[in-house]
Amino acid sequence: MKKLTPLAIVGAGGFGREVAWLAEEINQETPTFDFVGFIDDEASSTPEGYPVLGNTDRWISDGRTDVRLVCALGDAVTRWKVATRLSQGGFSFATLIHPTVKRSRHVRIAPGGMICADNILTTNIDIGAHALLNLDCTVGHDSRLADYVSMMPGVHISGDVTTDIGAYFGTGAVAINGVRIGAWSVIGAGAVVSSDVPRGMIAVGVPAKPIKPNARAPHEDAA
Repeated sequence: MKKLTPLAIVGAGGFGREVAWLAEEINQETPTFDFVGFIDDEASSTPEGYPVLGNTDRWISDGRTDVRLVCALGDAVTRWKVATRLSQGGFSFATLIHPTVKRSRHVRIAPGGMICADNILTTNIDIGAHALLNLDCTVGHDSRLADYVSMMPGVHISGDVTTDIGAYFGTGAVAINGVRIGAWSVIGAGAVVSSDVPRGMIAVGVPAKPIKPNARAPHEDAA
């Protein structure tokens, strides 16, 4: 019998609990993970009764590097900061891909990725570390999605799109062929990106236009 990989999820909020369900769905298809519980700096319990194992500081001090982690934090900046800290502490990360995801063999997904149900990833696609692709997203050919990219439900990325670190797409956003989304930029829900978006901007509308800087965008890309 295959030995299951111990898995802890960082973040017991709504998305973290959805990732616990994602792990359960993976196990229904192929037993893979032994979900041991959540790591969370605030929560002590969840509505579903999943165990909460303590906060990040305690987990780092305990040195449980035998357990794979996944950072299920919806905010890209927070996910970047927490994952960087855990990586520096010697922890390694799992990649979770729902059984319903359709992808060619020419799709590369870095460690820490969370690819939820009903995504379609075509060909020659690179997806960086700790990426979050929520429900029912599509990514077209030759796209390059950097570390910590975040795609909320129903986002559609056309072919040959490039994002830099930490780009965030709100629910139902669209990026047409060939555009580039700068680091830590935020694309509003329902926006259609038809031209490049600079680093650290919030862009909304159809077509999407930058309206103001993202005040939370890091000045550096190393935590």
